[in-house]
Amino acid sequence: MTLKLDQSSVEDLDLALRLYRRLVFRLLAILVLGFGAVIGLSHLGTALSPPYGIYILGWGLATWGLIGLLALIVLELWWEGRQIGRALNDPGMQASPIAGLMGGIGVIAERAQAMGMEWSGFLGPLRPARRR
Repeated sequence: MTLKLDQSSVEDLDLALRLYRRLVFRLLAILVLGFGAVIGLSHLGTALSPPYGIYILGWGLATWGLIGLLALIVLELWWEGRQIGRALNDPGMQASPIAGLMGGIGVIAERAQAMGMEWSGFLGPLRPARRR
């Protein structure tokens, strides 16, 4: 059985939902640990060169830490967006993964509804839709 570009199997949709769930948890971990590291860099820069701290190219260690944290968040969104785009076999999402993340849940819901499935809570696995 060959799937068209706009079709997915239930396993592919479940994988995409798992990747979304993983993305949420990884972003939370990056934010919590990243801000802790930035605070540590701020204290380290001040401890090594009191009272003003260490400056590289005019910016302190805390600023460089924030720039690194922002770069890490963008990299994580790009990487997970590509993985979700591959799971959904969606060329638009693979071409612009960060922007595609916003509409990916809608793509999953649309394809799942076409198969008679629905999701079961916080990005959980798909299950057969209940008839009302």
